[in-house]
Amino acid sequence: MKKTLLILSVCLFLFSNFSYAEKQHTKMKKKEKKDFAHFVLKAQLDNKMVFTKRNVPNRKGLYKFFDKFEDNMGVSEKGIEFNLSYSDIGDKNDWVRWGKPGFAQRFQIMEPYKETTKKGKTKWYRIAYFIPNEIDTEQHNISLFDFKMLYGKPEKAVGPSFNYNNNKFIWLFNGPNYRVAKNEVGEQYFFEGYVVHFDQKFKPLKGKWVNILVNAKWAKDGFLHLWIDGKLRSSYFGDVLGGASSVRFKFGPYRNYMTAATDKGLKIKDAIIRYSNVGKADTCDELWSGCDEVKGQLKNQSQVHGVIGVALCKPADEDKEGTCEDLGYPGNPKPF
Repeated sequence: MKKTLLILSVCLFLFSNFSYAEKQHTKMKKKEKKDFAHFVLKAQLDNKMVFTKRNVPNRKGLYKFFDKFEDNMGVSEKGIEFNLSYSDIGDKNDWVRWGKPGFAQRFQIMEPYKETTKKGKTKWYRIAYFIPNEIDTEQHNISLFDFKMLYGKPEKAVGPSFNYNNNKFIWLFNGPNYRVAKNEVGEQYFFEGYVVHFDQKFKPLKGKWVNILVNAKWAKDGFLHLWIDGKLRSSYFGDVLGGASSVRFKFGPYRNYMTAATDKGLKIKDAIIRYSNVGKADTCDELWSGCDEVKGQLKNQSQVHGVIGVALCKPADEDKEGTCEDLGYPGNPKPF
């Protein structure tokens, strides 16, 4: 497996997100709710989402809705465009995380607590995005969407996330093993996690509209499947809950580990990212056309396709650094 797979993927697993006791969102105004419902949100997310409290200030031009954006393949969608600038400074726990300015920034939309998915439930999610070919994430990371694991009301662990990391697309999700550590507001969870590195030669993942489907059974005897443009790319059977009581979905650009780039003299460029057709539902048919073909690709075992490599990363603790193990794909065709 190429060494570049782990350049920044490693650090993504070294730290759990903090657990927070304070209110984590701000409500949308009536006009904002209406616009998101019309242009972006579908099914169970329609009129149900809120802004993440840690977002950068909503300046003029930070985001805008559009009726039509056509890619070079002739595919047109309506949706929302985000233009995140390095000069956008949000919550201090993002921007000055680990005591150094310029670590992270975001503008995310998320489910409030009452709309999160409770343990044991199975859900489908759809996210369409467009990233221009020229976008650059050298030595840092942009999460396009992610899930957070809730224990009661607080978020105490990261969940699955789809990332453009060091100019490579990766899918991260928790394995079954974790440890719990105390912190200033109670506790946080540190998981071993899988890193799935997608092959962009298999299918382009930027410069066009890309449609992602996720099917998750949030349970100890669960599963987590991901399709890109109708093709199954990652399918995992196992514990995807980690003892959590519910799971929260978020989307929108979340850029982090920027200090790894700026410490090397790299400039953080503006990130323009568009989204369309973002939804959650109980069935595939509520979000996608051709679900029989989609579900027909599943087997009763884990699998990956169109992937360069897979790794298992273990988090750091007080006296050990985090480590990642190459799971031998493609020589090992069943890396999970």
